[in-house]
Amino acid sequence: MSIGDFFPDSFKEEFARRNLKVGSVLKLHVKETNPPKEKRFIIVGKTLDSLCLATVYINSEINPFVNFSPEFQDLHCFFDATGRDYLDHDSYVDCSAIYIRNNDELHEALKTRPDALIGLVTESDLQTIRSKIVSSPKIKGKDKKRFGFYPA
Repeated sequence: MSIGDFFPDSFKEEFARRNLKVGSVLKLHVKETNPPKEKRFIIVGKTLDSLCLATVYINSEINPFVNFSPEFQDLHCFFDATGRDYLDHDSYVDCSAIYIRNNDELHEALKTRPDALIGLVTESDLQTIRSKIVSSPKIKGKDKKRFGFYPA
């Protein structure tokens, strides 16, 4: 049981609505990994109707089997843990791929587990991430446009 369990539902609802935004860092169980596990990820974009969110993973290291070329390895941002309270140790943000998530599912998860919100990236870090996403050949142009990565 966490302290969040004692708050009224309306408070939890407002907390989730207010904090589910571009730049939020969450730590939740995900199914895309092998094996599925709890991971840290950053919300980096959203559709115009806000129904879907684009996220990127934070990893302890760059996986050389998945990111075998220098081009793919360069699509990772090194984040020193100093000054980033949402990190336990130096990490890499994988900007080579985005993972599309349903806003309603993340909203419910955050409402149920407010402690899943572990931080917020700085505007500078967010711009670095977005720049690498734009240069990723793995992400389709239509998805980059859909989530607002191309300048208006």
